[in-house]
Amino acid sequence: MSHRYIIGQMLELRSAPRHSNRPSGPCEVISRLPHENGPVLYRVRSQGESIERVVEEGDLSPSDARKPAESERATAFSIAITKR
Repeated sequence: MSHRYIIGQMLELRSAPRHSNRPSGPCEVISRLPHENGPVLYRVRSQGESIERVVEEGDLSPSDARKPAESERATAFSIAITKR
């Protein structure tokens, strides 16, 4: 089984079925993880979060979401300058 989605693609992440703090909503594929057996896995980053999560392909679906422009992304540096 091969990966269905590509790096950089925006997808819709489903919330976790059990007790989890994983948000649902748009996310970006950061990397495709190698596999031999078991589910196809991806490393993704949800919009509005700085952490990356490993999720199964079944928890992802195509999305019309777009990546925020570089100028719209808040970095630690830009936040520090703004609050000065």
